[in-house]
Amino acid sequence: MQADADSSKKRETVDYGTCPTCGYVMLPVLPLSPCGHDEQPVFRPLNELGTVYSWTTVRLGEEMQEQTLAMADFLNGQLRVTAPVLNSNRVAIGDNVRVTVGRDTPYGLTRVME
Repeated sequence: MQADADSSKKRETVDYGTCPTCGYVMLPVLPLSPCGHDEQPVFRPLNELGTVYSWTTVRLGEEMQEQTLAMADFLNGQLRVTAPVLNSNRVAIGDNVRVTVGRDTPYGLTRVME
């Protein structure tokens, strides 16, 4: 995720990175691409919808608060994202989701209601 020049401005999109040499796609964006090339990744906003292919619910802390995590494919399967579901504890395989900036997490998945 790229930092805003104005830190008081709310970030609304999450950026993914692409290796300029081979096209490897990554999120989170790492300083050195896992593909092994030395070039800095090219940042692009991740605006497309993804499709949930797996999910689970975990219980956290002494109060056993539920948190749903989902795995979703983006960019025609080039990018797979695992993140908390931010706007619902209910998600199903095949649901459309969008990567959004989270409050307690750098990014999460938001279920898109149709």
